Amino acid sequence: MPAGQAMLDALQRKEFCDKKKETRTIFIGPPGAGKGTQAPPVKDNYCLCHLATGDMLRAAVAAKTDLGLKAKSIMEAGELVPDDVVVGIVSEAMEAPECKKGFILDGFPRTTAQAEKLDNILSTKGVAIDKVINLAVDDKVLIRRVLGRWVHAASGRSYNIFSNPPKVAGKDDITGEPLMRRSDDTADKLRSRLKAFHQQTQPVIDYYERAGKTVNIDAKQDKNVIMGIIRKALGNPDA
Repeated sequence: MPAGQAMLDALQRKEFCDKKKETRTIFIGPPGAGKGTQAPPVKDNYCLCHLATGDMLRAAVAAKTDLGLKAKSIMEAGELVPDDVVVGIVSEAMEAPECKKGFILDGFPRTTAQAEKLDNILSTKGVAIDKVINLAVDDKVLIRRVLGRWVHAASGRSYNIFSNPPKVAGKDDITGEPLMRRSDDTADKLRSRLKAFHQQTQPVIDYYERAGKTVNIDAKQDKNVIMGIIRKALGNPDA
């Protein structure tokens, strides 16, 4: 792309985003519920940053940072990374320029303790979570989704060989780059993650339900139907 066109596109994007209201939301649900499918278009339409803690931790592991070395053995076992590690990552990420209009938190908070810490962090900034999008789906459906999932690492676009295959097997529809399997997308690790979700994360949904912020969505529906419900919950981004 010519430099002049890139600059024009950047200016148009800035003008587009300057008109948006600030929105801070959480996408919550068990692994395979569709958070990775819904988050990218919501991020673009509402000018938000997508803070997927799982992806950030995996990147730290790949880069062999102090955080990555600390988290590696825990992640490989399919267990939850300690609160102090995750909370630190999230707090720093919120300060990025692309988060000026708000964010989508994906994979955090996983526990009520994390939710309370998040509320405290936001309170010091004079803001709060606006909506919590709860993508609910049965475990049997999730198993098929997760074991068939492939992702484009750079963009976060998610595919499924059973229900949403790429146009070319193993290739991203937009860039043509290779897709990858997540290291924790195995049957054994999925069972461990689902157990952790039901025991620790369901209370988070209840926590935000009591605050009147939870929007419950049946995630077995078509992805476009789900997107319409999310847009209604967050408010039309073009308004």
